[in-house]
Amino acid sequence: MKKYFFLVLAAFAATITLSSCNDEESSNNPSDSKDYVITQFANEPFLGETYITDYDYNAANQFLVERYKAEASGGCSSFRNGDYIGRNQDWYMRNYAMLIVHIAANKEKGRLASVNIVGSNPFVSREMIASGEVQNVVTKGETTINNWRDIFPIFTLDGINEKGLCASTNIVMHEDNVREGYVKCTGGDYPNSEKTSFVSLTRYILDNCESCEDAIEKCSKLHVTQAFTGMLSAEDNHVFVSDNDQTVVLEWYNNKMVPTRYPRSKGFKNNNMPAIMTNFFNCIGVKHTNEDGSLKFEELLKEHPYAMGVERYELLRDGWDKVNSLESAKAQISKVDYSKFYDLNSKWYTENGAFCGLYGGTWYYPITYPINDDTKYAPATSLVDALHKMFEPGGVTNQAADVYQSLDHKMQILDSGVESDEWYSEFTSLYDIPKKEIYIKPQEGWYNDKFYKFTVFGNR
Repeated sequence: MKKYFFLVLAAFAATITLSSCNDEESSNNPSDSKDYVITQFANEPFLGETYITDYDYNAANQFLVERYKAEASGGCSSFRNGDYIGRNQDWYMRNYAMLIVHIAANKEKGRLASVNIVGSNPFVSREMIASGEVQNVVTKGETTINNWRDIFPIFTLDGINEKGLCASTNIVMHEDNVREGYVKCTGGDYPNSEKTSFVSLTRYILDNCESCEDAIEKCSKLHVTQAFTGMLSAEDNHVFVSDNDQTVVLEWYNNKMVPTRYPRSKGFKNNNMPAIMTNFFNCIGVKHTNEDGSLKFEELLKEHPYAMGVERYELLRDGWDKVNSLESAKAQISKVDYSKFYDLNSKWYTENGAFCGLYGGTWYYPITYPINDDTKYAPATSLVDALHKMFEPGGVTNQAADVYQSLDHKMQILDSGVESDEWYSEFTSLYDIPKKEIYIKPQEGWYNDKFYKFTVFGNR
């Protein structure tokens, strides 16, 4: 197991404590002596836990705003009903460990205590840690950070704070796709506001906000910068924020923040749309729903042609109203484990939307695999036609499925340590909001089919 974990273990450069934890226990203990000590979980090489008493948010955020080529996101699905949230973080299959990070409350800085998930981020693994040795000084471009711990918490993907406020982030494709030759930053037109990287948003909300309305007020005053370059330059992000009384999806659309509210008083619905977030703009989706909450597929794609995760939304919508416990939330979110994409019966058409492009008024789709600079394209009569053609016999989706359907193949990738362009659910998280608990299962449970429980400790 140790070969999977050496990068993160080395990063902490501290005494390593190995413990065996089941799905009802974790090593939650806010002792100062545990600060920066990593705990690895028995039979689970992709999960660890640590405590951080303090870090420099402003320095980390500035580092991201100025230099970071955003590689911190994924496909992802989230939903909320009643007191429960289910969430999958989808990303490339890699053998980096993910970490549960406890952030202590800090009265002086006004920071709330929280328990968080820092994903198996390639930036952290590749650039902050070199050859298993800690880089105390991290330089990117002209920006230097003298303590890597000032950056690490900023890569929080999910979490819940001491007030019972939850937050997580997903990608959403924007309409000026990079293949059209124009990439915009839709972060909000607030030239006099504090610039905040979209990667920092979950961390910012958990540190500073006590409710959804508090998050709306504070985030609306930020100038949120999206990715300028790199693989996510054709993507924006939206944030799923929940408290006891409502869920809100925060999106940056047409250069301003747009909140879409799902209040408990209305059954966690907005219009007919339930509180579900995948990879299309919810502020557009609420306009294109039927009475039962299903999406008007072609109507949605006309306004939002690069919408992704529409099929996952429908899977989560079916049975969403029956979610009333952690067990039912677990069953619901497992329906969209991302490896199911490679089961051709799933027909998750819009997952391929990122690979289709509009050129001179005609939609084109890839016909060769893998999809890279040498890929050949063919014309289609419409976007919907292009998406369907990729699932035809001999199409790109079939070619991918032939490679990736085997569980043995997945294990070989993880064992080899070689990165793969196969997507899967890097982790599943479940939230019990009143209890301020989060349950985590890494890697779709391929190594250990357990959920591990973590609870927020401390208060401001």
